Amino acid sequence: MEEAPEPQTTIQILRCFTLGRYTVIVEDGELHIEGPQPLAGPLPASIKARRDELVAFLVEWGDGAWPPAEGSGLREETLGGLAAALGVIEAAQGRAA
Repeated sequence: MEEAPEPQTTIQILRCFTLGRYTVIVEDGELHIEGPQPLAGPLPASIKARRDELVAFLVEWGDGAWPPAEGSGLREETLGGLAAALGVIEAAQGRAA
């Protein structure tokens, strides 16, 4: 029997949001995702599996929004682009693991 694929990481999910031009807002602990088309493929399952981690990341780094809100900790890191900022965070998380 074939195992289900591992859900995408929070950083991978945020990269998909960026590439797909989606915005995300956390309100009262709920994710509100808007984009040019409905989410499809393995992404929704990954979001569901990593929901709490994704909410915690967005609240801590993006002031509850993606792309990061003005004045958020991550917004200050995005001068080189969101992909570069996510790469830095991903590397830091890898070193911490």
